[in-house]
Amino acid sequence: MQKKYMFFIAASIYLVACGGGDKTTKKPGTATTVAPAKHVNFDSIAAAAPQKTEPDTAIKVANVNYQYTAPVINQLIHTKLEVSFDWKKKYLYGKATIDLRPYYYPTDTLVLDAKGLEIHEVSMLKGKEKTTLKYTYADGKQLHIKLGKWYKKNEQYTIFIDYTSKPEELKDEQGGSAAITSHKGLFFINANDSDKHKPREVWTQGETEDNSCWFPTIDKPNQRMTEEIYMTIEKDFKTLSNGALLSSVENKDGTRTDHWSMDMNIPPYLVMMTAGPYAVVHDSWHGKEVDYYVDKKYEPYAKDIFGNTPQMIEFFSKVLKFPYPWNKYDQVVAHDYVSGAMENTTATLLGEFLQHTRRELIDNKFDNAEDDVSHELFHHWFGDLVTCESWSNLTLNESFANYSEYLWRQFKYGNDEADELMQKNGGEYLNNTPTQHNLVDFYFKDREDMFDLISYNKGGCILHMLRNVVGDSAFFDALHLYLETNKFSAAETPQLRLAFEKTTGQDLTWFFNEWYYNKGYLQLETKHSYDATKQQVTLEVNQMQDLKENPVFQMPVVVDVYYNGTKESHMVTLSKNRDKFVFNCPVKPDWVDFDAQKMLLCTKNEDVHNDERIFEYNHSTKYLARYEALRSLSNHLSKPGARDVVMKALSDKFWYLRRYAINKLSSDTLPDYRAMLVKMAVNDSSSLVRADAIGILAKNFPHDVSLLPMYKNALNDSSFTVETEGLNAIAAVDKQMAMKYAKQLEKSDEVDLLLGITGVYAQYGSDSNSDFFVNTAQYVTGFEPQIYYVSYYGLFLKQRCSDNANIAKGVDIIGNIYKGGSNKLAKFYARSALQQIVALYQDKEGSLNEQITGLQKNSPNDPAIKALQAKLADDKAAEQRINDIIE
Repeated sequence: MQKKYMFFIAASIYLVACGGGDKTTKKPGTATTVAPAKHVNFDSIAAAAPQKTEPDTAIKVANVNYQYTAPVINQLIHTKLEVSFDWKKKYLYGKATIDLRPYYYPTDTLVLDAKGLEIHEVSMLKGKEKTTLKYTYADGKQLHIKLGKWYKKNEQYTIFIDYTSKPEELKDEQGGSAAITSHKGLFFINANDSDKHKPREVWTQGETEDNSCWFPTIDKPNQRMTEEIYMTIEKDFKTLSNGALLSSVENKDGTRTDHWSMDMNIPPYLVMMTAGPYAVVHDSWHGKEVDYYVDKKYEPYAKDIFGNTPQMIEFFSKVLKFPYPWNKYDQVVAHDYVSGAMENTTATLLGEFLQHTRRELIDNKFDNAEDDVSHELFHHWFGDLVTCESWSNLTLNESFANYSEYLWRQFKYGNDEADELMQKNGGEYLNNTPTQHNLVDFYFKDREDMFDLISYNKGGCILHMLRNVVGDSAFFDALHLYLETNKFSAAETPQLRLAFEKTTGQDLTWFFNEWYYNKGYLQLETKHSYDATKQQVTLEVNQMQDLKENPVFQMPVVVDVYYNGTKESHMVTLSKNRDKFVFNCPVKPDWVDFDAQKMLLCTKNEDVHNDERIFEYNHSTKYLARYEALRSLSNHLSKPGARDVVMKALSDKFWYLRRYAINKLSSDTLPDYRAMLVKMAVNDSSSLVRADAIGILAKNFPHDVSLLPMYKNALNDSSFTVETEGLNAIAAVDKQMAMKYAKQLEKSDEVDLLLGITGVYAQYGSDSNSDFFVNTAQYVTGFEPQIYYVSYYGLFLKQRCSDNANIAKGVDIIGNIYKGGSNKLAKFYARSALQQIVALYQDKEGSLNEQITGLQKNSPNDPAIKALQAKLADDKAAEQRINDIIE
């Protein structure tokens, strides 16, 4: 599951639009966490838990706060589903044939998860004969079936259930989470075909335990089964499900029945199906189908979006020494998706935010494509092949998928690109997780709470540290052993530790206790000094975290000492809250590089001299070291040599540091860098650097007419970000000229450009631009575009619009997103925009009341009073209409 964190993205957009802040890079949202739990000994808890054993029955475990792995009473073997759809009612009509057996203990009862289903028949199936079974379904969540006799271990039986799934009538009692915003399981999109700008689709979302909203099953991650689905759908629709398409038969009523079959066992939550008017673009890897299902508009760009997939499969197969284990790999884009992406086995489903034209992808290679693709693909080893036994162990799925993004970037684009991602992921965790819990958390309040920055980002950072601790070859050999040992089964974290211990011959309990069964992170202060008499460097490292909450961490760390053109590396181990390390050094060092591998998950306050930072930037090949130096020096530009480093960073080999340097230039130094910025705005290889250079020039030289030709040239750039920034820059010099160019660009159907124009109109437009916002609504159905659009449209209505009729149109559109959409963050900003418009009307009403009162006092017969009163009544009616939408 790829979390599409958007809260801080949207917040930064809204702040920028309102003039409340500078542009920021995209950051994920704050995750939901639970109260921290005390450290537990994983291996002893189950044995120590109170138990009661009854003859020939399953062990019953006491009800305590500890989140136990779901007991396996009956084992799923195979599920056959026959489904058809009622688009008008948004119903699924289903027949489920389920093969099971008792796992160990004999049983005469079967409990199936079946949320909100209407049950028509429950029977025991033997050959073609059916025997009706007794069942209870009091809570509408679990189906309790009496099997009619006791079944023993390995004695297989088959249950048949005829049912109707009614997802729109299902109470979403669990609500959304940071990763998944709805738990209906089955979703009909544009079911009545009323939205001509959105395709008709049906798709499913199973994680965590939502597939039981559309078929009865044992909806737990420690169950596995083979499965097959017969989907009856409109004959012009494409279908997709797990495994292979075995047959496709046209029916006399104009429908078609497709038969999909998955003959390798998978957990129930990874079962999926979808149908819609998709365009299918074919690719392959070693003879296996690799297909991309997209909107027809994006068919020409499918390989631009997904085209690296075969190379990713090859890379992951080789680095894990475990070839991709499934029969195919498909990726499908769904509208109004309730998450970022989902690793359904052989059929990954992704949100429409991933769809971009070739030109749009210039600025969105990672944020909207490759990271998501690599993340979900890697799940097909970690999550699909080997599955977390319980949601407490979710990090066995998600930390690996998170870290796969690093692995792919490192392989494909180099260390700088990968290290920047690791820095971002670590920073998101450190800055946005005020409440900590263990990485493996047995005391969560709700399983959805596990889908947070700890399971994902922190888990990925921990794997990176583990890789550095054991070394590359041991790391990947251990992953291979873990996969080989546990393939097609569920696993717990100790099994990962055992794989590493068997590979390395080392006891790694200390590492797993610190990072998997403990919460928090290292908070360090470091300083070093040189004793010329003893010719020694002394390095002091203090652990500053609250030792009552987070005990002292034990971690091996590399320290590099640079002097006279020489680098000496020292391996030290942090083991106390106050550590001191001494190294021989014949002269005062040029730089002492603590954590030279830049692998620690920590906050770090270093007492480092300015000269050392200059040396660090000039001599390090690592992105994180150059970043540390640049960050420190850019905050002290008055110190000798600092400006020279910032100037040099404008030509750094890595685009992100060039961007960082641009945005750290101070206003008093900008004239010195003007020529360099102009050069970068035109020639830099990174579109984001070109855009930032234009933005800084426009902000600091707002009336410089000599820059207009360069700004106009930006309107022809291959990047929409550069084009939009050029438009804004023209506005800084000549607003009328910018509005003229914006008008010319309105005819585009490229979402990124249209959103850029909305930003210009939000700042400089008028009622005459209202129709543009109305017409643009059809193009902004995606997750992220909706947030931009709602934010800018709200600002436009508040600041640039005066005609109540135009405001009413905008209120209708924003209101529809607020009331009818599935994008919760877009709904949040839609509500905020509507509240801003209410405040606008209230201000206008206050002003009108003052005018009316004044006229009534001084000129009671003035005919203007009636006109003002009519205007006041109209505004109050408009305000009430908006309040009705909000309420």
